[in-house]
Amino acid sequence: MADVLVIGAGLAGSAAALFAARRGHRVTVLESGEEPPDAGPDDDVRLWRRPEVPHARQGHAFLALATRVLREEAPDVLAALAARGAVPVPLTAGLPDATVLSRRLVYEAVLRRAARAEPGVTFAHGTRVAGLRLSGDVRGVPRVVGVRTAGREEFRGDLVVDASGRRSRIARWLTDVALPPPSETAQPCGFFYLTRHYRLRPGCRFPSLAVPQIAELEYASALVFPGDNDTFQLSATVAVSDPLRHRLRDPDTFTRFLAAVPRTAVWLDCGVPLDDPAPMGNIQNRWRRLLDERGRPVAAGLVLLGDAAVQTNPTFGRGVSLAFSHAQRLARVADGAAEDPLASVIAFEEWTAAHPGRWFGLQLATDQARFAQLRAGLRGERAAPPEDLPNRLVRAMAVLREDDEAVREASLRLFNMLMTPQELMADRTVSRRILAFLRDHPQPEPPVQGPGRAAFESLVTGGSVRDLSAVQPQRAPRR
Repeated sequence: MADVLVIGAGLAGSAAALFAARRGHRVTVLESGEEPPDAGPDDDVRLWRRPEVPHARQGHAFLALATRVLREEAPDVLAALAARGAVPVPLTAGLPDATVLSRRLVYEAVLRRAARAEPGVTFAHGTRVAGLRLSGDVRGVPRVVGVRTAGREEFRGDLVVDASGRRSRIARWLTDVALPPPSETAQPCGFFYLTRHYRLRPGCRFPSLAVPQIAELEYASALVFPGDNDTFQLSATVAVSDPLRHRLRDPDTFTRFLAAVPRTAVWLDCGVPLDDPAPMGNIQNRWRRLLDERGRPVAAGLVLLGDAAVQTNPTFGRGVSLAFSHAQRLARVADGAAEDPLASVIAFEEWTAAHPGRWFGLQLATDQARFAQLRAGLRGERAAPPEDLPNRLVRAMAVLREDDEAVREASLRLFNMLMTPQELMADRTVSRRILAFLRDHPQPEPPVQGPGRAAFESLVTGGSVRDLSAVQPQRAPRR
């Protein structure tokens, strides 16, 4: 049994606390923010202030990998989510793997309450960590044994877990005690994000329960996030260099754009807006590692979890699944933390590199190709087709899944992180169809899904698209 000290009670921190406690560990969670309100799900969204989580009110996709981890570690949380109005949607009828449709704050509040009620977990809300405490070393590596807070309290643990998210202050905490900062790989995603919340009109149903629902244009994307209790979110992303990006903050302009995209237009027809479009910028892919230049841990007894370690483009919805699988591994690594905190850190870093790190690398390649497309789209041009195989595979699957059930199912499992690209290509039935398609269509073009750049500029500057028939999705020719 170990004493685990978790900094941050977001999705990653609450999951880690819950999973570790259920393996018999004693867990203390330090959270700078407030508790969720003791009220209905709409109040979770309306009243719960989460300034330390800038994306809390943006659209979220809770993929099947996250659901699988909860099914293994905390099935009661899935039941509580359903009771709160979240909607499980099986990937395949009759099988357990499912996405969950929910607003982020409703989902997070359910998990937080479960962790707070778990025997062996103690929460300290309103507690801001100010620095680390060191004591001795393990085989020559300095050992972190706890933290000090802004209120001059001290908390100790065999394993200190930084789950404070993408705004983690870990670099400063380390340098304040004369340790090197984490090594870091970072890549700007290159886009500006806006989201608006809606509720279904009386008598309407969701047009689709599918995840994902994304329309990728040459210069922008439009996304749909079905949620709990007859709510949904619509999002738009444009390049950070787009001179018209701030015009989309105007509710009427935001609506005109989404009404010109067939995938989102059907949702506008059945929804009542609940707020104005909320922006989010400075979005990056980032991987922090607590390793020095020789690849050795900078400290024993200290690990990074969730977004504090690996954060990826939120458009793909991988963050929660990465956080939950990370927390699941952490709970197991904690088993040896009291006896050998250095070995625990090494094992956790190795697993992070092999699993979240692999998805991080895939996201970098995907975003590089997408950002090149956005830059060209701003000029009203088409980007050169990607040459790398992973991006060509994604394009081929986007076309084939419209008519090929095996490819559609494999595409869903890949998007939901239930298989890797390598595992997908090991499926001979699917890989043969994709590779045969690529031989005949070396640079497949997904169907057009919305207005071109000139029409977009007219829309957001007050004009209109006179003839949308030219931008209706076109199905690719079948082989």
